[in-house]
Amino acid sequence: MKKAQLFKHFQTSAFIFLTLMLSTGLFTVNADEPTTHPEQSGELYLPSDNAMADVETAIGAARESNKLALIVMGANWCHDSRGLASRLYQEPLKSLVEENYVTVFVDVGFLEKGKDVISSLGPPVYYATPTVLIVDPVSRRLVNENDRHRWADAFSISMKESVEYFQRMAQTDLTTLREETVITDELQTLFTEIDVFELQQADRLYQAYAVLGPMLEAYKAGNKEVFSEEYWNGVRDFRYKVAHDVDTLRADARERVNAGENDIKLDYPGYPDFPWETDGQ
Repeated sequence: MKKAQLFKHFQTSAFIFLTLMLSTGLFTVNADEPTTHPEQSGELYLPSDNAMADVETAIGAARESNKLALIVMGANWCHDSRGLASRLYQEPLKSLVEENYVTVFVDVGFLEKGKDVISSLGPPVYYATPTVLIVDPVSRRLVNENDRHRWADAFSISMKESVEYFQRMAQTDLTTLREETVITDELQTLFTEIDVFELQQADRLYQAYAVLGPMLEAYKAGNKEVFSEEYWNGVRDFRYKVAHDVDTLRADARERVNAGENDIKLDYPGYPDFPWETDGQ
């Protein structure tokens, strides 16, 4: 075989070999480098030395720029957290958010972080990852207090729904929000009772997070045997139910007071024990 033919044959063989390796996944390029930008993957929940300071900086920047503060609490291991974070950087939502919000992502770790952040803004606990808090930087009140729980299943929420939600929040009448709301003594008493009830459930949920967190961390590290789906599903059902029940109790209290009812007794729900609370008994 002539040299020119031999060289051409070598080139062809090498091309076929390289194509085969690439198509079968046996050859990788820059295997240690991320394949996508964090804004595309949604992996924007990064550890911080001082998450509270990050939040305060965002609220201050929002005040200075006459925008709302958008605080997203989640984790990179969470499918829904990543789904929301990546969507916030996709058009048409990206431009809407940049125009109306100052955004900060808060990493909750393996459910062991974030308590100080959430409690500083009113709620005693985050019920889901992600949890979206839209804050008026002047009054520090939650603009989305009545529907902040809807992002628990963020990945399944469409772009159209996301745009409509953040547009609606951006158009909130902040003058009304900033006014001191006068409520009756009866309603205040009921709201205080509900707050106590929610704090009790929040404490129980944080205890559950302390059980689940190490399991989840080990699972993500490859030790899948230690993870209990029974535990995880039980806590999931509990946190979804509590969030719904607290909202329902507040709505019921307001409705009954507005209707002129006196000596109102709310029907507080009970919840079953977690598996680990009864194990060994």
